Amino acid sequence: MELTKANICAAFLAQQGIRYQPQWRTVHEVLRNIAAVQIDTISVVARSHQLTLRHRIQNYAPENLWKALRERQLFEGWAHAACFLPIEDYPYYRPYIEEFQLRAHSWYRARYEKYKDTMTAVFERIQEEGPLGSRDFKDTGPKRASGWWGWKPAKIALELLWSCGKIAVAERVGFQRRYDLTERVIPSKILNQTVDPEKVWQFFLERALGCLVVGTRNHIADYLNLRSYMFDLERNKKQQLDEKIQQLVKEDSLVKVNVVEESEDYYCLANALPFIEEHKEQEAPPSLARFLTPFDNVVWDRKRVKQNFDFVFSLEAYLPKEKREFGYYGMPILWKDQLIGRIDPKADRANQTLILRNAEINTPHHKSREAMGAIREEISRFKVFHNLDKLVIEKASPNALKKQLME
Repeated sequence: MELTKANICAAFLAQQGIRYQPQWRTVHEVLRNIAAVQIDTISVVARSHQLTLRHRIQNYAPENLWKALRERQLFEGWAHAACFLPIEDYPYYRPYIEEFQLRAHSWYRARYEKYKDTMTAVFERIQEEGPLGSRDFKDTGPKRASGWWGWKPAKIALELLWSCGKIAVAERVGFQRRYDLTERVIPSKILNQTVDPEKVWQFFLERALGCLVVGTRNHIADYLNLRSYMFDLERNKKQQLDEKIQQLVKEDSLVKVNVVEESEDYYCLANALPFIEEHKEQEAPPSLARFLTPFDNVVWDRKRVKQNFDFVFSLEAYLPKEKREFGYYGMPILWKDQLIGRIDPKADRANQTLILRNAEINTPHHKSREAMGAIREEISRFKVFHNLDKLVIEKASPNALKKQLME
């Protein structure tokens, strides 16, 4: 099979539930199809996980996520990063959760040793009292800086206990985690489910590629961060992944595809071929635009975005203001299978105003009446989702864009 980059992007966006109007009805349905939703704390607009779900669920409301967590339809764990994951995948993650202390970076391992007594005390309180959060543990020390190094010991202990599977997130209250013993959070029929250790790698590889539809070795490795927890620590991880891919190719589970003007090998699942053909023939609706967070599954792998979409961007939130080239929270704009620009939004909730501190559309798309109409509609939906009713655009490129978006 020979594909173009446009074919790959069309199939990928369709699989991600973002090429057309929202097609799914529940958070669990989204997770079954895209495997993970990344969690992030930045709140200049709604947090990333809420915006990722907003695009994929009909009539989505933020409470839907917390309800799904309380009802044990999902769990929190490490995948691409810290993510919400479908509850039925837990048995496959469990071996790597329990080995986290062994597989983690030496920085983590040093903290396990440093805080082991605190971890014991925190665990015993949760065991006795039930779900607790960081706020339930007093901090009598001096005021601390932000980041791990500024956390009180009990919060660090909670994070370490969670990372190695001793406790799990039972719920979130005001976005703050409340933890309980894992056996009291993960349903017993799932917690006690056994999987063949020799097939766990295949589950993750096929899961990642299924979400990508078509991808290279590096794309597959990145999607669920396979290099971090999937392979033998004593052997070269790239070599191991290559070996596994070639094994599945020989078994006819995977198919190698040729991509026009691309020398790197791309693969897809054998059963994905009809899906790819279907979306090659079906155009994306020109009336639909999306503002994607930097942590949306579509764009979280910047190298894949550059390779397949020919689009370059970066998150500048962690840079000093004077070093930012575009803005604090650049969100790519998706329109008709293309990433055509970006915005830097801020929700001024006190004044019920959406502020676009910067907006940029790559020519010639700013000249397209269809594209501009779709983006204005997305601005309207974005305001409604954030309970805002006014719009201010501080800066735009090209210069005509500001007027076009305000029409």
